[in-house]
Amino acid sequence: MKNNKKSSNKGKVVLCQMASFAFTILILALVGLIIPLRPSYSESEKRELAKFPKLSIKSLTSGDFFDEFSTWYSDTYPGRETLVGINSKIKSIYGINSKGDDALQIHGEVIKGDDIPDEYNPDATEPTQEEPSTEDYDKIEVNGDTQSLGAVFVVGNRAFEYYNFNQTQANNYIATINKVADDLQGKAKVYDMIVPTSIGITLPDSLMGNINSSDQKKAIDYINSGLNDNVIKVPIYSALMNHRSEYIYFNTDHHWTALGAYYAYNEFANAAGIKAHSLDSYEKVEFTGFLGSFYNDTGKIPALEANPDTIIAYRPNPSATFTYTDNKGNKINWKIINDVTNYPASVKYSCFIAGDNPYSVITNPDITDGSSILVIKESFGNALIPFLVENYGTVHIIDYRYYSGSITKFANDNSVDTVLYINNVSAIRNKNLVSKLGQIS
Repeated sequence: MKNNKKSSNKGKVVLCQMASFAFTILILALVGLIIPLRPSYSESEKRELAKFPKLSIKSLTSGDFFDEFSTWYSDTYPGRETLVGINSKIKSIYGINSKGDDALQIHGEVIKGDDIPDEYNPDATEPTQEEPSTEDYDKIEVNGDTQSLGAVFVVGNRAFEYYNFNQTQANNYIATINKVADDLQGKAKVYDMIVPTSIGITLPDSLMGNINSSDQKKAIDYINSGLNDNVIKVPIYSALMNHRSEYIYFNTDHHWTALGAYYAYNEFANAAGIKAHSLDSYEKVEFTGFLGSFYNDTGKIPALEANPDTIIAYRPNPSATFTYTDNKGNKINWKIINDVTNYPASVKYSCFIAGDNPYSVITNPDITDGSSILVIKESFGNALIPFLVENYGTVHIIDYRYYSGSITKFANDNSVDTVLYINNVSAIRNKNLVSKLGQIS
């Protein structure tokens, strides 16, 4: 009888524990549905979070509503960033994440890229691979949609992003740049600069042959082979390779440093026939404690946290004025290089030209020859643009991800004599980004 009572008591305890667990899960689920508690912007990821999906018969029958609801629910759960950080800390305590210099970790899905032809092939019109769909370091909002670009590869205390070539999107990019160059022929010179990412330049050679990442040099050569004679190519791959041992890419973030951008600026100056100013002609400033996109999108792993980046920026002519127009149409006077000493660790890259805005303009009163340049860029362009201030009276800046006008019309209306496209090679594989670039051509 005593044993039966003990078994009965144990059973009751188990049932109570299960009920408590189920009740806790239910409460957490209900908390997640309280919209006022949900964040709408992620400071660590520097992006707008997923929005509640629109309900329609089509979205219900196709299942898209439920997929988008799931994304919204997980993306905006109250306290998500804190929970992710706690999860990473717990994994570290139990040795789930290695921290040694030789530790290799993959975060996200690695997708094989298309084969890269030796020369431009205009016949690739259908995608031969699925668009990446996993969480990734560079969550860029385009027309309200969050896009992912691949997987993150952690090597000790540094991180890199995998690159998978997409021939269809490369061809679409080529067509867009060629169209703008043709439309502006005789009015403005069009330059195209394709920036390799860190995995194509600074990843140790001993690892390069063993990873599923497309050859960035070959991909860039392919794109350049398709650009017509009206486009002036700015080759920067070799210049960056020549400086690969220097601090030209961040360890915890996907961007290049201002030093890497400076070497690219030199190559643009050579192509454009202008004088490249020396680094010591700029005021050098430093901002420590930068933990970028890789850190956040790998769950804030301790190995990267222990290796924070320092942002080194170079201020141009202090007499130059800078104004940006935000997404709401507000015009704001700002600094070309802003002091971000007290900014959160994840957003310090915004020291360059106030981050990403639809349109910005810099005016250098010391240059009175009427020269002007229009830079069409994504965030990689931010670190390079300050160097151009010493060469042009006016620097127009369009971030094509947020701009809704026409590049050709803008260049004509503003008598722009030079147009420079700056895109990192990873952006050129993304369907939505390349499509957006084409829409505003």
